[in-house]
Amino acid sequence: MRSQDAIEQQYHEAVDALVEKIEKDPYILAAIVAGSFSYAQVWEKSDLDVELIGRDTIRPTQSFFSLVENGVNIHARITPRNAFKQSIESAQQGSFMHSYFSHSTLLFSRDTSIEEWYDKNANRYNIGERDKQFQRLNVIASTLPSLIYAEKQFYVNKDYLTCFLSLLNVVQGLARIEVLLNNEIPAREVIQPALRYNPDFFDTVYTDFINCEKNEAILQDTIDAINGYLDARQFIFQPVLDYLTEQKVPRTLTELNADLGRGLHDSGGFSDFDEELLGMVCQWLAWKGIIKQVAMPLKLTAKSQIAVEEPAYYYDGTVDRDAPQKRLKGDIHAQIQSAVENITDTLEQDRYILAAMLTSNLAENNVWEKTTVQITLILRDGTKFKQQQFQLIEEGIPIRVQLHTRSDYRKRLERTLQGSALHSILAESRILFSKDSLFAVDGDANFSVGDPSYLQVAERDMHSQLFNAAAEATAILAKAEKWFHLKKDLNYTFLYLTYLVRGLARIETLMHGETPRRKVIYQALEHNAAFFNAVFTDLIDKPKDEAMLRDALEQVDRYLEDNLQTLFKPLLDFLEESGDERTITDIYMHFGKRELALELACEWLAQKEVIEQFSAPVRLTKDSQTSVEEPAYYFDANNPFL
Repeated sequence: MRSQDAIEQQYHEAVDALVEKIEKDPYILAAIVAGSFSYAQVWEKSDLDVELIGRDTIRPTQSFFSLVENGVNIHARITPRNAFKQSIESAQQGSFMHSYFSHSTLLFSRDTSIEEWYDKNANRYNIGERDKQFQRLNVIASTLPSLIYAEKQFYVNKDYLTCFLSLLNVVQGLARIEVLLNNEIPAREVIQPALRYNPDFFDTVYTDFINCEKNEAILQDTIDAINGYLDARQFIFQPVLDYLTEQKVPRTLTELNADLGRGLHDSGGFSDFDEELLGMVCQWLAWKGIIKQVAMPLKLTAKSQIAVEEPAYYYDGTVDRDAPQKRLKGDIHAQIQSAVENITDTLEQDRYILAAMLTSNLAENNVWEKTTVQITLILRDGTKFKQQQFQLIEEGIPIRVQLHTRSDYRKRLERTLQGSALHSILAESRILFSKDSLFAVDGDANFSVGDPSYLQVAERDMHSQLFNAAAEATAILAKAEKWFHLKKDLNYTFLYLTYLVRGLARIETLMHGETPRRKVIYQALEHNAAFFNAVFTDLIDKPKDEAMLRDALEQVDRYLEDNLQTLFKPLLDFLEESGDERTITDIYMHFGKRELALELACEWLAQKEVIEQFSAPVRLTKDSQTSVEEPAYYFDANNPFL
């Protein structure tokens, strides 16, 4: 293996070579490199992320490029100057976009305004109080679903493995909040700074948690510690509480989304703040007794004569300490079933609704006091509605509905690959009512809604799903290897291993012709217990050491190598049939809209010497007189070393 100094020298030479070429292109005004090259150490499997800023009049041949210099793979995006500045200036401080550029390096610029903007905004500690509030709200909104799911797995399903994995997702979110609380813009890896800022808490829910037995007492203590962390930081929800305080009267969730969402956008906040997540925040605060929940009438479409009810909230500054005990009493399953039956009767009376599909598993052993019912509604074509999803309430039960016109939903179904998440949901759904033969109640629906055999995956879709899952797995494996070999962080290596194994579980399940479900790890264990126990389940309750993780990473690498002919079959078949070098642009043009992660797959296969990588000239814009290099690949199926 080469020394780290030699590797870093190779990457610096690659950047210098790229800059030398693009500086000669008058249509490129500036270049910025982000990622590990800019703020951390690169290693032999790193790639480079480069942002190219062009003149407003540029005519790029494409928006994204896979390039290569000095043996280093480069992922580049080209954007006109004004569009680039608009996207950056509208990004909220502390957001992903702000974080991305605050951990970047300006390689060159021939435009002084870009340099001035960069000096002003690319600062990892430059974050205002208002933006920090909105970012914390965004992070906690994205984190609460994982916490609720972890609690359900613990209290209802007694599934300690899934609970553990979900809690790791929660800890990642809380780490982002901790970093924001300390006036730093979070980078991709946030656990390490969070440990520095709050070692007592994050040692408990992360370091100690990863390295101990995951029994009932430990999981309960971790859940309690996380809830205690949030209870002590109610100010995380301040934008919602401030809004409700100003209103003085109950406001529906639709009004909150319209008013608070617009306020976030006007302040440089979230123009695409997820309405579902804001509903989760309000529901959480109501469960805690911090805000009060009532019901208000709502019409789902512009011409509906039938009204349903949506939650409305108000805040009077008092906390109902008994709220957790008041949520639901008695037979929760019976209450949920009654609520579903009642709202089904109401929805069926709406002449604009053709069908309703229940997409939640409401089995008696799978519901609890925080269950949210999920229903998809199919509307007549031409029906006008203000938003695609609504949070409703029926007999105290939260119900989330998604609206689709008939033709739009049919197109969505026709585009859905077998083996995808939507495919799995459809196979386990139940038709509540239907006025359309497309969605038959008797099980003869055109798209096999509720048919278990629908979970079988056709060969073509299986190969596409396998390809994407495998390409993503190779990228995660490279990150896990980096944290193991270069950064010597065993806990973070294991964290990446948990993400990696879930991807491999999808692969194993798909290779057996099944659609991966939410708890795909259990499907994979049925098919290949020896492998998944060795690289995952047998490691969970043990203190992590170097030998254990090295062996797991090596086994994962062998697993991908042993199955590469199956995993990357579409690409290998294309390259073999071509019989010649094909550029990455050629490859993307061939596969078109199949959305395969082609560059990741090519890079990994080239590292493994399964395919050979060359380079070919490519022009960044239609007017460029100079060129850069993009990778080209060749595959010899008769290679004796395969």
